[in-house]
Amino acid sequence: MSDREISSPSSHADAAAHRARPFKVVCVEKTEMPDGGDGRNWYRYELHNGRSTIVGQRRGSLKDVSAYAARYAEQLNSRSNGAHSIWSPRNKKQA
Repeated sequence: MSDREISSPSSHADAAAHRARPFKVVCVEKTEMPDGGDGRNWYRYELHNGRSTIVGQRRGSLKDVSAYAARYAEQLNSRSNGAHSIWSPRNKKQA
């Protein structure tokens, strides 16, 4: 089966496990100052949860930016626990 084909999950547990993956810090690496930025010591961080990737840049020490990225991932994970998407209906309408 190709990546683009849609299949129904074998169980609700499989679907829930796929959605419940938490964001994790994948990397924090030194980068060039972005356009319009000022100062020195810019780092690029990357968060990933298996389906989505978030990339950002922040100025500071490696330790500070790493801590920021970890807090950011934690906040994203706490927001998504038990929350319903505003983009999908909560009650399916029957035809």
